[in-house]
Amino acid sequence: LTFNSLSADESEIDRENPHLEPVLSLMGFTAENLNRALCYFSIVAGKEKHTRSLPKQKAEKGTEALIKATYGALFTYLVQRINASITLKDEKSQRGSRGSSGKTKAATIGVLDIFGFESFKVNSFEQLCINYCNEALQQQFNLFVLKKEQEEYEREGIQWSFISFPENQDVLDLIDKKGSGILNILDDQCRAPGTTDKTFANDIYQKCTGHTRFEANFRQVGARQFGVHHYAGTVEYDTEGFVEKNRDELPKEATELLLSSTNEFVKKLANIISPPTAAPTGGGSRGRKAASAGTRVTVGGQFSRQLQELRKKIDLTSPHYVRCLKPND
Repeated sequence: LTFNSLSADESEIDRENPHLEPVLSLMGFTAENLNRALCYFSIVAGKEKHTRSLPKQKAEKGTEALIKATYGALFTYLVQRINASITLKDEKSQRGSRGSSGKTKAATIGVLDIFGFESFKVNSFEQLCINYCNEALQQQFNLFVLKKEQEEYEREGIQWSFISFPENQDVLDLIDKKGSGILNILDDQCRAPGTTDKTFANDIYQKCTGHTRFEANFRQVGARQFGVHHYAGTVEYDTEGFVEKNRDELPKEATELLLSSTNEFVKKLANIISPPTAAPTGGGSRGRKAASAGTRVTVGGQFSRQLQELRKKIDLTSPHYVRCLKPND
């Protein structure tokens, strides 16, 4: 999709774009609804609703958010369908309570593909999340394979040369500690009004400088960058885009557009993005879940929560690690 700029604060969908018709057909939209959702936004003041136009750049940002949200919902849908199809069904529910053999659910095997640390010429929010995950899983590996095994050797009186390994809890604290971790500082910035990447950078310089794993020299501060001394080495991050990526806001007009689709599958994706709430007790129609800036889950917050859940799940299993003998070229 492309847009034409009508003025400094107004734009419209480029209807001459040959890709427009296939998009409308696949998504079940009309050109008018698509244009209204991406090129305009509404604000409610009291009992009055006002519609304002958007400049070309913001319309393009809204399109990117819509694409990302739709892709994310599609991914969630596929994972749910795959898990539902391969998960062992409870025998009792399949055969009924009368014919149940009383067997317990069989053991399961899960495969976790651990991606490696990332360090590019320019590292952003995505690389911080990936490297944070690797730090957490590396700690899990150290505790399970090295520390626990060696403790067992000591209990059994086995003679061996102690293998020392670096502890990386301080790196995890730098990233996710409540109140002073980089992701927590970023979340606070995203909840406050009028914050930018600059205010986020200044906040981490103020709160994280002095941490042994944090780096921010004069050059980095001037460029609004910072470094983290990870388990695998130092990675320098550029704060540009951190606040926007962590908020990951989808305009409500975009959600309403998906719900207006004539394609039932697209509507299903819309319900994954914004599940309907239950009807109020006093009557009324079902609405959509709406979160305020203070309660909305950020990308970093969601990522951190899912990582903690993953670690708890691993703790309940007996992990077996397979080292990649030939990494991807």
